[in-house]
Amino acid sequence: MTQTYTHSPKPFGGPISFTLMGEKLTVDSGRKVHEVQLGAVSTVRMTFEPGRLAQKSFRTKVVMRDGKSFTFNSLDWKSLVEARELTREYRAFAQSLCEAIARANPRARFVAGKPLGLWLPTSALAIASLLAMAYLIWQALRMGATGVALLGALFAVMGVWQIEPMIRLNKPRPFRAGALPAELLPKAP
Repeated sequence: MTQTYTHSPKPFGGPISFTLMGEKLTVDSGRKVHEVQLGAVSTVRMTFEPGRLAQKSFRTKVVMRDGKSFTFNSLDWKSLVEARELTREYRAFAQSLCEAIARANPRARFVAGKPLGLWLPTSALAIASLLAMAYLIWQALRMGATGVALLGALFAVMGVWQIEPMIRLNKPRPFRAGALPAELLPKAP
């Protein structure tokens, strides 16, 4: 069975098409066509990528044994300000691709979240920033600068709103090809 997924990963540039057929994936960027043997895949990594305020982006990165890789994500950019979420299409293609990779290479690793060496410092920096903001708010209140405290509280709430999902969803962990992490897939309508 053949399955295709097409999206424009950036506001500028053309679409990229992925065609899955058996143990082979064809990646067509419009300029080049690459054929990927799924048996040569070493790792599949699914992540949450912070997007614009109203849209979330999910990304799947496939790494080959020779170090080459390709990615696809859940947004289809139409222009600099317009992107469409490919919820059903992304979910279906990610599931089919992971299952095909597992059949072609049972030793392939399936990992959710960012690498530990990136996730830990990002988490520590986020916590340190929130603690610094709490200290700023406390100092402003002690000095009677209510306006500065309120502004600090607003920035703290915005920071938690934007950073918390990135830290929580990108915690590194393995998953099985037949059970993709639901939190790293766009919500089905």
